[in-house]
Amino acid sequence: MATPEPPSYPELRRKLAATVPLTDLDFPIGERTWRISAVTDQDALLDAAVGMEHFPYGLLLWESSVGLAQYFAEHHVEIWGKSLLELGAGAGFPGIVAKAYGADVVQTDHQQCALDLCRLNALQNHVDGIPRFLADWRVWNHSTRYDILTGADICYERGMHFHLEQLFRQALKPNGRLILSDPVRPQALEFAAHLEKNGWNLALETRLIDRIAEEGITEVALLIGERE
Repeated sequence: MATPEPPSYPELRRKLAATVPLTDLDFPIGERTWRISAVTDQDALLDAAVGMEHFPYGLLLWESSVGLAQYFAEHHVEIWGKSLLELGAGAGFPGIVAKAYGADVVQTDHQQCALDLCRLNALQNHVDGIPRFLADWRVWNHSTRYDILTGADICYERGMHFHLEQLFRQALKPNGRLILSDPVRPQALEFAAHLEKNGWNLALETRLIDRIAEEGITEVALLIGERE
């Protein structure tokens, strides 16, 4: 039986927009302006999420993902030709930028609606060739290993830190690099300290990012390192 063709951009846009209120946002990063569609109205998302098993946080665009996208554009020489797995991809912004700058990107999320949004954003930025799959960090049964593991806003739940650490060890190649982005939450810094005590060398870099849904700026921390 032939594999069904994936939905076109207009079909995917209609599908998502019928479920959640999408906003188009433009970000000048690197040598171009990126258009990213996401939900910016959290109250409207709360209404749309009624009946869902898990709240679709990934449909929101977080400042941490903007900071991570900036990092990949700035360090494009380092990621060129590297295999990169984006965890908790959500709207997919960092992975899309990394792919455009030559990384061999795969995106994964726990919810299909997030992967649909990843694909929508890739299509409207004319970035092709990103495989995507559903996955649960608590039951990681994928054998592929990557040069780079990355994720924005994936360390907020302390109960998932154990599973993330195990996933990092399983999915990262020897001498591979971990690149995480977080809005300087205490639990993320605690997780970073734990990793350092357990064989990881991590560097902390902070940057200021314009807030997405309100006025002002917010601080984002990038945790960058590798396992000893």
